[in-house]
Amino acid sequence: MCGQCGLILGQKRRTRKELETLSGIFTNLLLLNEARGRDATGVYVGNKDGSGQILKDAVPVSCFVESARYRELMSSFDNSVSVFLGHTRWRTVGTPAVNFNNHPIESDFFIGTHNGTILNHKELFFRHNWKRSGQVDSEAIFRMADASLGNHKLLNMESFTEGLREFIGTMSFVMQNKCDPASLYIGIGNMPLHFLHHKKFRCYCYSSDFEMLIHTTGNMPDWKIVELPKHKFYQFDIPTLKLKKYMPMIFCSSRAYQSLA
Repeated sequence: MCGQCGLILGQKRRTRKELETLSGIFTNLLLLNEARGRDATGVYVGNKDGSGQILKDAVPVSCFVESARYRELMSSFDNSVSVFLGHTRWRTVGTPAVNFNNHPIESDFFIGTHNGTILNHKELFFRHNWKRSGQVDSEAIFRMADASLGNHKLLNMESFTEGLREFIGTMSFVMQNKCDPASLYIGIGNMPLHFLHHKKFRCYCYSSDFEMLIHTTGNMPDWKIVELPKHKFYQFDIPTLKLKKYMPMIFCSSRAYQSLA
């Protein structure tokens, strides 16, 4: 069990007060998700032009957000930012002492987070001869995405979802293609991921735990629940916050695998 949380920021010129409010929401969501993982914490702040910064460490959130590096990162939040991806890690595969094993994970073209466990990750890396930078099983998702690029280095969603059929385990994930910063890809499988939308802020916020979303935004008006069905792979256009495309996301769950074994 790990925690995912974040913000998706549509095109809007936000006031300093709005930026501070959204920064506070993200930090509070991250702190609440400590209950889902204390082995490591990480964030990615992505900009509209495809640049961004990853910050992660093998410490619980309560220590992470007090660091000078986190405070500096959040103080630089301005209207050039389009996404915040956050993760709190409950260690499964790969020591947190090796920072690549912690999330967000960066492959050649993608940056993202994952909640779940890929049981056959070693087999997948061997079968496809993917480059491997760490021990963590989650890396397989982002290497599959690298291998599924089409024209102009854009993700071929059909190829990617077909590849996921080989995966065994549990997963929900969020990822961005560095060559396509206007898109955000969200896979909701058999692990929870919940969303709220705020029309005035032109923003989605999300978290692995619905109660954490409500606790963070409960005293603020106009946050609306967004229902995204499970077992779907979604592509969102960040500037407009519109759903561009979605496809079925089919893989073998760990329970189904164990029943066949």
